[in-house]
Order: sequence, then C-alpha cells, then structure tokens
Amino acid sequence: MSLTNKELMLIQDNIKMAENSIKFLQACAGSASDAQIKGLCQSLAREHQQDMQTLIKHITNTQIQ
Repeated sequence: MSLTNKELMLIQDNIKMAENSIKFLQACAGSASDAQIKGLCQSLAREHQQDMQTLIKHITNTQIQ
C-alpha cells in the first residue's frame, strides 16, 4: 500500500489530534473526583491511544508516493 503526500499529512494531523485528546482525557481523569467520570476518561484515553497506534501503523507499513 502506498500513500500520497496529502494522505500522509492527513494521517499525521489525525495522530496529533489523537495525542492532544489523550493528554486532555488523562488530565481530566487526573482531576476527576467522581469514579465513573475518572473511569470514562481513562477508557476514552485508551481508545484514542489504540486509534493513534492504528494510524501510526499506516505510516510505518506503507510507501509514500
């Protein structure tokens, strides 16, 4: 599979957004006093981490056109 430069830039932008979301959700989990809210934030951060890893695989396993 190969990516165009535009596709690569879009994936990189999405990775950056996922990183920002993870940091935000981890901060929310750290400051939440309610256990359910804390758990929800941690769960969402893990989901974003998995999504980010998937996007990173697309970059590392492809050629750029």
